[in-house]
Amino acid sequence: MASTTRQNRSDAKRAEILKIATDLFLAKGYDAVSVDSIVAKAGGTKTNVYKHFGGKAELFAAVVEALCQQIVHSFADMDLDGLDPETALRQIGRAFLGAQFSQRSVRQHRIVISESTRFPSVGKRWFKAGPESARDFISAYFLKLQKAGRMRTVAPRRLAGLFLDMLSGEQLLRQLIAGAPPPSTREIGKLVDDAVGVFLGGTLTGKKK
Repeated sequence: MASTTRQNRSDAKRAEILKIATDLFLAKGYDAVSVDSIVAKAGGTKTNVYKHFGGKAELFAAVVEALCQQIVHSFADMDLDGLDPETALRQIGRAFLGAQFSQRSVRQHRIVISESTRFPSVGKRWFKAGPESARDFISAYFLKLQKAGRMRTVAPRRLAGLFLDMLSGEQLLRQLIAGAPPPSTREIGKLVDDAVGVFLGGTLTGKKK
């Protein structure tokens, strides 16, 4: 019982440090945040940070990974069974873009881009936890459609990448580089509807099961 309680406290402290570090990194960037500033808000000592994460760079990598997982979880838990492809992809697209275009997500992209040269492992963890995980989920759905004879037999992961690029490529660049405001719910709906229509028009076989 005592060991379980200690583990629960340890897990809670780790989660608290991660949350505080996330808010600070997103607000100030990597260089402007110190371990001392994180500890000042989280309480305890630097030992907690080093124990759970190893150091500032490793904590930053964990923050990036956690943010990516939040975006992927916005649609990866969906139950798509019984839905027609158009409805399923619209649900995925709206959830994905709603998370992708949030201020936190855009700030995360900026930080990862600016720091990935200095910390290549951060870029790799971001890619695996974000784009790769998203492709895993969507490609698994496309594979089901292909096995049912409903979608052309192009490599599912290739199709997943094309679909995600159609959804967010231009708009994300506008926000990252040109400082454009995030699209409204209505604009996101239009982006998704257009992308789904064009994508399915070029990939579905017309067969139904």
